[in-house]
Amino acid sequence: PMRSLGVGLVRLFLGVCHGLRDPEFRAIAFLLALAAVGGSVFYHFTEGWIWIDSIYFSVMALTTVGDANLAPNSTLGKMFTIGFSLGGISLMLAFVSRLAAYRDSANRD
Repeated sequence: PMRSLGVGLVRLFLGVCHGLRDPEFRAIAFLLALAAVGGSVFYHFTEGWIWIDSIYFSVMALTTVGDANLAPNSTLGKMFTIGFSLGGISLMLAFVSRLAAYRDSANRD
């Protein structure tokens, strides 16, 4: 079991390295990072959360994991989260799809 985890992590790392050579993959990764930072800044200033909570919630919203213990309280925060999650899910799907393709192609090389 531990060996397969290690192999999987190595394959993931190789896929990221291979993907970073592609401008489209880099653009998607940049937009995803920009969304996480933008969401974090929004939640920090709009909801008054500490930075770690803001970053945590942004990543949870982008990955659709969610967390029942942390949610926006303001109407603006809730409205932003709706759009942020819908847009973020699209970015995350594009990123994961590209990453899977590069991971598979890196392992064939």
